[in-house]
Amino acid sequence: MKIIHKLYLPLLIVGASLVAGCEVDDTIDPNAPSVEAVQKNASRTQINQLGVGLQASARNGLSSFYRVSGAIGRELYTLNLSDLTSTSELLGQGELSATTLFNGYYDAFSQTRRRAELFIQAATNTAANTLSDEEKAGIRGFANTIKAYAMLNTLNMQYKNGIRLYFTDLISPGDLLNPGPFGTYEQSLDTIRATLERAFADLQQAGASFSAFTVTRGYEGFNTPETFGKFNRGLAARTGIYQKDWQYVLTALQASFFDLSGDLKAGPVFTFSTASGDQANPLWQQLNSNDAPVVAQNNFVEEAEEGDTRVAEKLARRNEDRLFAGLTGKYDVNIYPAQSSPVSILRNEELILIYAEAKIHTQALADAVAALDKIRTAAGLQAIATAKPAIVTDKEALVDELLNQRRYSLYGEGHRWFDARRYDRLAQLPNDLPTHHVYEQMVRPYSEYQWDAKHPQ
Repeated sequence: MKIIHKLYLPLLIVGASLVAGCEVDDTIDPNAPSVEAVQKNASRTQINQLGVGLQASARNGLSSFYRVSGAIGRELYTLNLSDLTSTSELLGQGELSATTLFNGYYDAFSQTRRRAELFIQAATNTAANTLSDEEKAGIRGFANTIKAYAMLNTLNMQYKNGIRLYFTDLISPGDLLNPGPFGTYEQSLDTIRATLERAFADLQQAGASFSAFTVTRGYEGFNTPETFGKFNRGLAARTGIYQKDWQYVLTALQASFFDLSGDLKAGPVFTFSTASGDQANPLWQQLNSNDAPVVAQNNFVEEAEEGDTRVAEKLARRNEDRLFAGLTGKYDVNIYPAQSSPVSILRNEELILIYAEAKIHTQALADAVAALDKIRTAAGLQAIATAKPAIVTDKEALVDELLNQRRYSLYGEGHRWFDARRYDRLAQLPNDLPTHHVYEQMVRPYSEYQWDAKHPQ
């Protein structure tokens, strides 16, 4: 099924960066009903549109999220002739501005979060003879899982700035002008985790299928409350590593689709196409372009173990090196070779690495080595006992090995910057020029400060 990238209503986004300075038109368009039109007694058709719209929205922001975090994490660079800030401000020449152009991820993930809340409220306020209790539970479980995904992505970029802990209730007059407060990093993680737990509890009460809305083809294998719950638990495990709650991580993994002997690529994906009404993969690029090529930071190739097949799988050697702003681009990023290539949301490969990390920190080093060997051998490398026998019983050395495997398995997906930060290794990331430095976090958008100043709590 094709995902149609529409929500069918003019959303009011609580994230100030999406609403500040806008005027609201109260005219009701019968072809694009207002928020109020679906807040109470929405039809099953409208409920389905909201569900499909949420899934389409969840794909937005990926280009900004991956390319900005990838640049700061020294994985990839966008050599953009028309936007020098990609090779200056973003790489640390000076400081990031609160009005920076790099906040596209913030707006997009805020939109997804609001769409999830509208979906839940529409279901909650729909007549009992329209949706069953099981269907409403399924909508809450699905929407809150997607909401938590968007919140964690935003928090990883904002870090100590935190995120808004909640958006206020949509029912009360004026709520759209009064978003919730920003929490600390720790409070934000707690909120994300609690959101996932509520979602998982609802999924267990949601019956055998998501009968109230269409689950799009990217969730094949995860398109029932039970199987989608395994995806939810995988996100819970991902969240747990940032809290360093290793037992929670292991418990969540056992209820997820984690499979030490399974397909590394298994997991839900975002789908794209060039069909009318859909969108092409925003991370795809034409190889050997000179306009704004996305190229690898060269250490990714130079520091790879000999024979690591992930290098050739993710990069393509350029016909000619691209020289720009003191940087040399030898390899184009080619993770998504076609405009219809899917983008992994969460896959078994990452879950195995999460499992290895939790096992290292719970002193089960043999289990960690076995998990890391699954990743290594799949990439054409020898097992640790053969290639690096001295580290088999060395916890700190195994942490180094884990981070290296995450670097190559999850390349270009945002993780390296976050991994370096949570292990206090930002200083180890390379700077290609003496004027560069690595940021700890993105700047909170200036429009958020403006919003709170105009609409104090």
